[in-house]
Amino acid sequence: MMATQKPGEWVQALISRFDAQLPIKTGLHTTQSIQNVEQNKECLINVSKYKFREVINGLTKTLQSVSSMRIIGPEAERNYFESQLIILDTLEQVLNSQPKDTSRLDEAIYVKLLLPEICKFLNQSTDTPNTLVLQLKNLSSKVLFALSLNNFGAVFNRISAKLTSLSSASDDPDLSDLELIQHINVDVLRLIKLFNDINSKFKFLKNKHVITLAYNLEKAIWMWMDNYPEEFTELQKKPNDELQDCCDKLFDQFNQCMENSKKKAAIWPLQMMLLVLCPKILEEINNADNGAPCSAQHLKKKHFIDEVKKAISPHHAGSKLTEGAAVTCVRLCKASTYISINDRLNVLFSLVQSVINDLKQLLFNPPPNTKPFSRGQSIVDLDLYNDCFVSCFRITPHNNDVLKVCLHPNSPPIYHFVLVNALHRIITQPRLPWWPNITIIYGKAAELRNMFTDTLNKVTQGMAAHTAPKSVGVFLPYLSFQTISKLTLQKINKTTDETMTTYRYLLLWIVRLIHDDPNLMLHNQGKPGHEVQSSTLELMNGLVSLVHQQCMPDVSSEGYGGIIVFTSARKHRVVESRITYSYILGCQKLIQRQLANYTDILKWLHEILVCRNIFLNKNSANANIGNNKTICIHIKLEVVFFMYLWSIDIDAVLTAMSCFSLLCEEADIRCGADEMAVTQILPNYNVYADLAQASTVLTTGRAALQKRIMALLRKIDQHTSGNSQAWDDTHRNWDLITQYLETFLKIPKVKMEECQAPGLGASNPIKRKPPHHASTEHELEDQLNEWANMTGFLCALGGVRLQNKPHRISATSIPSGLDSRKTSLMQSCGDSQYCPVTQFISNLLKLLVCQNEKFGAQIQKHVKELVGHELNPALFPILFDQIKVCVDKFFDPSGQVIVTDLNTQFIENVIFIMKNILEIKTDQPCDNVGVTSIESLMLAIVRYVRHLDSTVHAIQIKIKLCQLVETMMQRRDDLTFRQEMKFRNKLVEYLTDWIMGNSHQVNIGDICSMSRDLDQASMEAVAALLAGLPLQPEESDRGDLMEAKSQLFLK
Repeated sequence: MMATQKPGEWVQALISRFDAQLPIKTGLHTTQSIQNVEQNKECLINVSKYKFREVINGLTKTLQSVSSMRIIGPEAERNYFESQLIILDTLEQVLNSQPKDTSRLDEAIYVKLLLPEICKFLNQSTDTPNTLVLQLKNLSSKVLFALSLNNFGAVFNRISAKLTSLSSASDDPDLSDLELIQHINVDVLRLIKLFNDINSKFKFLKNKHVITLAYNLEKAIWMWMDNYPEEFTELQKKPNDELQDCCDKLFDQFNQCMENSKKKAAIWPLQMMLLVLCPKILEEINNADNGAPCSAQHLKKKHFIDEVKKAISPHHAGSKLTEGAAVTCVRLCKASTYISINDRLNVLFSLVQSVINDLKQLLFNPPPNTKPFSRGQSIVDLDLYNDCFVSCFRITPHNNDVLKVCLHPNSPPIYHFVLVNALHRIITQPRLPWWPNITIIYGKAAELRNMFTDTLNKVTQGMAAHTAPKSVGVFLPYLSFQTISKLTLQKINKTTDETMTTYRYLLLWIVRLIHDDPNLMLHNQGKPGHEVQSSTLELMNGLVSLVHQQCMPDVSSEGYGGIIVFTSARKHRVVESRITYSYILGCQKLIQRQLANYTDILKWLHEILVCRNIFLNKNSANANIGNNKTICIHIKLEVVFFMYLWSIDIDAVLTAMSCFSLLCEEADIRCGADEMAVTQILPNYNVYADLAQASTVLTTGRAALQKRIMALLRKIDQHTSGNSQAWDDTHRNWDLITQYLETFLKIPKVKMEECQAPGLGASNPIKRKPPHHASTEHELEDQLNEWANMTGFLCALGGVRLQNKPHRISATSIPSGLDSRKTSLMQSCGDSQYCPVTQFISNLLKLLVCQNEKFGAQIQKHVKELVGHELNPALFPILFDQIKVCVDKFFDPSGQVIVTDLNTQFIENVIFIMKNILEIKTDQPCDNVGVTSIESLMLAIVRYVRHLDSTVHAIQIKIKLCQLVETMMQRRDDLTFRQEMKFRNKLVEYLTDWIMGNSHQVNIGDICSMSRDLDQASMEAVAALLAGLPLQPEESDRGDLMEAKSQLFLK
């Protein structure tokens, strides 16, 4: 249909679909909803290559629409921010793929619409840390960067207009447009254009605007150096006269504005960067220090350099200018790393050598009993420390003085934090060719492992037994909440102790470091084998312990990521394959469903097992070392994978299914070509392989996937500790959820008393709610659907939970016509009434008349259909026995029928279940429907139905019962009868009564129509019963046998 529409309408339809599936509209955060959003994003990005203007305009309007919405409550706020993040991320990718043939008019239109929206996000206050707001600002910066790449003129004009406005007489307090400077994409030509524009308007600017301008200009210079490092390198070789001229003017203009030390400190970093862009001027200043003449034009610049050197020296530490000097010298050192080490004659290296020792002394070696250097009110500038550490590493990679300070166990935690953050940057930042590699740090693996262990102990024990070293005293600094929030994009609870918060985030970054490069912790060159194994196990156990820290989900997530990378990087001796056991045996919390991010953890577990199988395959000759642990692992893994087959999260289900293939693969590795051994290790190998294969088939929804899973579970015929425990654990969960659903919105007392009618007693009200208590309608629906999945799972897999020890049954209790096959089956479940499966079936049958106002009808429907279609055939005998137990209660001690609405409803549902079961045709030569006789059950059901009134509903039940009888006779050869002739004759007698009874009734309307249907159904059932049946009247009629047979025949 869309193919015939205009392209513009098609794009609009895509935008509308994208908008409709945002979290603010759906409220969903499921894997499927996330996939839908990602697919829409990808589609829009592809379409934008051909319909760029339409896509950009549509996304901008969607962003405006979402931003204008009112939000109430934390959940709505989360959806609001996440929707904006999705739109901004899409915008960035669309802008980065902008076609080159976009017209100027189109650019002007969409920039005019989009730019104001982006500016709103950049101007949001972050005084109160909020993870999503910080993410929005960062993403908005990326959008503006992408926007300015092809539309620099529009963004530049806005900045220029703001400069003009600020230089006028008006007192405009809004400086937000000046902040655009730090986010735009500038190459050297654009940088010159920006500098020239500022130079032309600078003298009209008020002093209060200068510091903001300086801060943003310095950011712009670094943005240029990070994105165009080759231009900076070339500049150092071939100075740009035009750039030097405008930098020279800017330096002088800023110099004139410095009225006091505070302003000097704020402007110095920019002035240093302006001089860095003027290598000729710096060369002249540096030569002047060695006695060469210095021109009058540059004397002020030389004085600036001298003042910075003086302020950073230990003799002037603590002065008002020290802070500015520290920042300025760090910027100088960082800039020098962008110059190739082959150009050691560059003047920057000479300047760096004159200040670097004083800088390291100030930041990393403060005098005893003094706090480390901080800016402002004891707030540690983590970026400053990180820049200094990384710069020192790149300038003198083999000088370990700073590294030693940061690794020392008694150093303040700020230094440990700086170390792991700096190493993270060294590993992850795109490298320039001359930057040293992280491998230089590998020799410090033991110290890094000790730091990890020590920090982990402090976090997990709450620092109860860990006090600060006395030499540090009260000056032990910790990171501010604002610093941590900015660094980690995590919202911090201010009620948390700052000390604990510092160590927690130190732990997070250490684990990220393991994730980035596990060799930083694993390197053990030259160590004995037992030491290597011991240190590796200690590290692995530490990571495993983190996975279970649900109070720290970020650390837990990184811990699993670290385990995966750790496993992939492992290259130790064969015996160390046992290392993997420690974290696989940590599956207990998955089994108990105590992990909120269980889908992610399942995926991580899948990856771990992949790595483990690769390792076993490489060392297959020794793959069976530690066989007892292998058995324990298999039990745990089977339990986990089985229990997530009934999850409401389709992603978790598919992941669990796919994991079964890894169990099969491991069995193949351990057993080689010995198929017999494979089946001993993994008795249900073929079914597990089928489950894994089913996960790769395209599904049409959760219901279809669950139906496929249940069909495969019914094929499992081998009892294992794993599948048995999975059934038991699921059964416990099912009991809790069932009690909760049954008593939800407690039904009126009258109805509760009615539930207690003879035959079906309702379960007692439960005060305890399940652990996953749902509150919203959507959560309640999910709860019910997951309960239905559990029910189907228990029905389909129930065969493995039957008691596997045979129980002796007396020969007299077995009908003479029962063959040996049925005898063995009967023995296997002789005492099954005491097993959990019997309890489960009993409880299921009670739910056939669940009267809960909200869920009753849905529960009845689920139970009826699942028992009728998905029950494992091994459970048929128990089902029939339990139905008989229930139906027997519908008769009083004298044999009179007790007719109630609930009992009638139960009978109707049982007829449906039994008919569906008898209609099932299996490929197995053995069918469990014949293990127990259903004669007495069928007669009891017919006796009850005979006593129903002649209402439309009653006639419908009789019709269904007749159809059940006909189906039963079609399966006659598979069923067991104790007195078949007598049983069939009795049914003929009852059913013919219905035909004869209907012929004497005055039928009107629906009843008349239904009566004819009942006549037909009764006659078809009687015909099936009479086929090959000799007439056999009741024993009491033996006085005149021929007369009785004649009467029976006439009926």
